[in-house]
Amino acid sequence: MIAPTSTTAAALQPRAAPPVRPVRRVLHVFHSLGIGGAETWLVAILEWLQRYGSTLPVDVQTEVCLTGGERTILDDRVAALGARLHYLRYSRRHLPQFRREFRCLLRDGHFDAIHDHADYAGGLHLLLGRGNLPPSRVIHVHNPFATFTGSPLKRLARAIGRGAVVRLATTVAGTSLKLLHDYDLAPAPGSAQRRLAIHCGFDLAPFAHDAARARADVRSELGWAPDARILLFVGRLESHFNQKNPRMALAIARECIERDARVRALFVGEGGDASQSLQTELTTAGLSDTIRLAGIRFDVPRLMLASDLLLFPSVAEGLGMVVVEAQAAGLRVLASDSTPRECAVVPEMVTFVSLAESPARWADRAVALLGAPERDRDASRAAVERSPFSITSSVMALLDAYGFVPASPS
Repeated sequence: MIAPTSTTAAALQPRAAPPVRPVRRVLHVFHSLGIGGAETWLVAILEWLQRYGSTLPVDVQTEVCLTGGERTILDDRVAALGARLHYLRYSRRHLPQFRREFRCLLRDGHFDAIHDHADYAGGLHLLLGRGNLPPSRVIHVHNPFATFTGSPLKRLARAIGRGAVVRLATTVAGTSLKLLHDYDLAPAPGSAQRRLAIHCGFDLAPFAHDAARARADVRSELGWAPDARILLFVGRLESHFNQKNPRMALAIARECIERDARVRALFVGEGGDASQSLQTELTTAGLSDTIRLAGIRFDVPRLMLASDLLLFPSVAEGLGMVVVEAQAAGLRVLASDSTPRECAVVPEMVTFVSLAESPARWADRAVALLGAPERDRDASRAAVERSPFSITSSVMALLDAYGFVPASPS
């Protein structure tokens, strides 16, 4: 009998089982999974984990509690990415039932972290879950104060919620440091509670597509001339406290069209009841061809690559992720001065204007920017890729906040 070679002998040895990574379970809490910055960020996180999660020292498993109790537009996508969804209605009327179901969910889920995206209301959720809370408790504030109602009952709930956030959360994250200061939750030296900005990152791959092709294709699809100068607005046409300010954007667009006949405007976002009334106004004014209401679109990076200027006259913002996305596309931005300056990754690409200025003054700035030399799109995208807004940086910051992975050395 011929003795096996060393190579053959090694091949005959039983193979060692791959190392088993410890499982870490996180529960995200949202009202619903509509088209919003935090919700689309969750999708980007899950997509990243699906692609690259095996490179982590832990196996991250995600579940989502939806306190609105109803399905919305992103539910199927989130479920398809492996997250289990729980619908628990949170309201004064359903409070006892929510408390029971929420405590059961926390107890049976054996979560290592809870990440609540409900601002001060997240503190109320933690209060209701006391006794079953996981060791890592992150409250994430996303919404500016201007969106809050001023009723006495709401103010009382916010006060209780803030107190609970301070006492029960291990980490308080904001979409910007400015927002944490506005919430009176700014980083405090010597505090045992971590307070930091964790930005909603995104995948930059779609912004690397051929801009020249996108510009030609989008103009052809819309029936606009090849030399059309496109103003882009991305945001809800009907929002709480008129946060996205679409009528201001519409007035600016009309002023720009009067100054330059090549200008066209594209409005992207959920319309609600406002969509029909705006469409009627545009038709009556003979502007239904030059100003288009596109509704919800899932190719916003492509539209940004095709456009010449983003209009962002928001009344208030937690950060303004659309502004960062525009910079990744090499698209200049004309933004309200209420937008946190932290969104300006490439400062020379973002121009801030006061909302006290008239639409005509905004249009003067817009037309000047439309005539400026085109920016280096690759350099702009690379700058965003190096920033905390890339999805990889964002995910790693999040996992560090949960205590799942060690912080990167500074």
